[in-house]
Order: sequence, then structure tokens, then C-alpha cells
Amino acid sequence: MKHIVALLIGLFLFSAAEGFAQSRRLMYAPRDGSWRIGLEGGVGVLGDDNTRDSKDYHFRPLGGVELSKLVNQNIAIGIYGTGGMLRSTTLRREANTDFLAAGFLTEFRAPLLRGALYPLLQIRGGVLSIAPELRMDDVVYSIPQRLHLSWSLAAGFEVVSGRNFGVRALLGVAYTSTDRWDLLVQGDDRDGYSFAQLGVTWYFGSRRR
Repeated sequence: MKHIVALLIGLFLFSAAEGFAQSRRLMYAPRDGSWRIGLEGGVGVLGDDNTRDSKDYHFRPLGGVELSKLVNQNIAIGIYGTGGMLRSTTLRREANTDFLAAGFLTEFRAPLLRGALYPLLQIRGGVLSIAPELRMDDVVYSIPQRLHLSWSLAAGFEVVSGRNFGVRALLGVAYTSTDRWDLLVQGDDRDGYSFAQLGVTWYFGSRRR
């Protein structure tokens, strides 16, 4: 993941300079000032105390929505909501945790191929609600939903068609302020999750250039 992010940061910086020089020739790019609605779905892998003792990772579905504004061809800002149910296991323990997250996002993007392709970095931060459940042998422990802080970093790319529609792929990691996704507290590490997502976006309400 670190190598992917480093590669995309370098590609972003290079293509941002190229895109600025060719800004009047971005014939496929969404127009500056566009609003964007995005729907996304994918899989998440819980990182908690169970996964430190096990190689049995569980991929669970998650999904989300975002509403953002394209400030220019390099920056978008907006809000997001996402959720799902993540799972981890060892020989005797099974943790299942429902979660919902919402907050603000900032996206750094750069146009390539006249605006048809955008490598991007997205940073998110907000609040997280989790309802963890832990099963040990035949005993089940659970606590009510609680709020925590959450932040994430994702890297990927978006392919844009006709200035208005896009398809994107993201790979990222989400961190949280709690170590209670599995109701276990071991050390100072905080629980979180990794995710891979595909999404579709629609750009609207732009001013014409």
C-alpha cells in the first residue's frame, strides 16, 4: 500500500504540471465548478487484535455515497457516508462489527489524456459509529453503538467519459480512535480496516468554459 501511494503521489505531481499547461485542451474533463454525486461499493478487511494472531482474513462488503464539488481540475471537496459489517476470527474468537461513518473529504486529482484519466488521492475524516459483537466459544458479548473519530487515505484513478460520467477504483486504509472493534484491548494500537472499492460518479451543474 505504501508503494502504491508513493507511486501515485509522484504521478499526481507530474500530471498536475502537465495538466495545468494543457488546461485549455481538456476536452474530456468535467468542467470546473461541477458538483459530483458518487456511489461506491467494495470489500473491507478488519484490522484488529484478532488479525494479529491469524492469517485468516475476511473480506466483507461495504458501500457508500459522496457529494462533492470540483473546485478545479486538481481539487474536489465534499462530504461522504459509508458503512458495512466487518469480521475477524481466530480459533476461539469471532468478532462481527456493524459500522457507519460520515464526514468531509478532500481529493487531489490530476488530468491525463486530455482529462479522460485522473490519478487521485483522497483524504477523509469524520465520525464513526460501531456496534461490535464478540463470540468466544458459546458466549456472546456486545455493547451498544458508540461514536469515535475516523480518518482514511485512499489512492486510485478515475476514467471520465463525456465530461459527465466517471468510473473509479480506490484502494485505501481507514484508521480510528478506538481499539474496541472486537471488544478486545491489546496494547496502544487502534483498530481500523483496509478497503478496495469501485464506484460510479456523475458530474452536474457546471459552468461552461
